[in-house]
Amino acid sequence: MSEITQIWTLSSGSSGNCCWVKHGKCEFLIDAGISRRAISTALRSLGSDLSNICAVFVTHEHSDHIKGLQMLAKYEHIPIHAAVETAEWLGGVDPDCIVAHDPLYTVELSRQVKIESFVTPHDSRASVGYVVTAGDRRFALATDMGMCAQSVAEALSGCEGVILEANYDAQMLKNGPYPLYLQERIASRWGHLENKDSAKMAAYLALHGTRRILLAHLSEENNTPAKALDTVSAYLAEHNIPLDVEVASRHRPTRLI
Repeated sequence: MSEITQIWTLSSGSSGNCCWVKHGKCEFLIDAGISRRAISTALRSLGSDLSNICAVFVTHEHSDHIKGLQMLAKYEHIPIHAAVETAEWLGGVDPDCIVAHDPLYTVELSRQVKIESFVTPHDSRASVGYVVTAGDRRFALATDMGMCAQSVAEALSGCEGVILEANYDAQMLKNGPYPLYLQERIASRWGHLENKDSAKMAAYLALHGTRRILLAHLSEENNTPAKALDTVSAYLAEHNIPLDVEVASRHRPTRLI
């Protein structure tokens, strides 16, 4: 009998990001950008517990991705995997818990579970996404990227489910409260992904094996769940591409698989 796979975002957005993956008895997190208590509460709501987590994989060092790492390391002593440039900036995290890698790396957590990183274009020390192989199924998380790089598209091709950034709406960003320098940073090739670009990536992925996408890492000031979903859904409908699309919740667990 095949093992059951579950993948959920526990929190998603500019205020904090954390993803939980379970395949059989193997459980791990991608990012810990919310408090240890919030992670624990979310896991318990899904029938799990922090004591089951065997590793954390970090995308990059920005606070909305690492906020809970220090307490996780202190109380759970969980191995924390990150690119070496990211690892160097995890101040306060028990160094005995940190496992530093080259930006492109692979970790096998079990005979059935493998995690592979890929580089994403973002203005951090180092930024990566992850492809998870669980048995004969593949999934991925790709957020914090200013453009749909071909290398990212290739890494995601063939993944059954993808957690994909849809950070901002261009008009909301332009007319919103952010100063010009911050608008330019977000809209740059090293910033975040705009809804229309997310739509194009979603369409590409749907034509290359993806069946479900969670739109993730939405800005609270420069986007709304309705705008992100409407933009992506309209583009898919215009091109007659079927795909199951949902928006990951900012504060509660949302299922990918």
